[in-house]
Amino acid sequence: MRPDVLADHLATVIRGVFSPLALRVAALEATTATETLAASLGELRAQVAILEARAPIPGPPGPDGPAGPAGRDGADGKGLSYLGVHVAGKTYDAGDLVTEDGSVFYCARTTTAKPGTTHDWQLMVKRGRDARGGPR
Repeated sequence: MRPDVLADHLATVIRGVFSPLALRVAALEATTATETLAASLGELRAQVAILEARAPIPGPPGPDGPAGPAGRDGADGKGLSYLGVHVAGKTYDAGDLVTEDGSVFYCARTTTAKPGTTHDWQLMVKRGRDARGGPR
């Protein structure tokens, strides 16, 4: 093969291989570093927004903490007991709830008194305007 034909052939092959690379280099040189950085930051912001929109995933539970002090309420194991409408002369114990004239009373200590007449009873819920019974 003649040297001038060989040189033309090699030039064509080299241009075919390096031409796309030269175009890419030219495109990269045309964009500024600021544009490239802005595009990268935009992509990162989009990814962070997706992560922030996800529901949080709770981690594993931690170890149990120390026991708190014993509470006063419920120490005797007795809760509140609703006993209906107050019955005159009946003995009521602390924690009993009764209704009287449309209101609900809490019994603070053992008593046979009528609700609203002594400090043995505490008003819990005052009757409303449309309550039945009793004076208005």
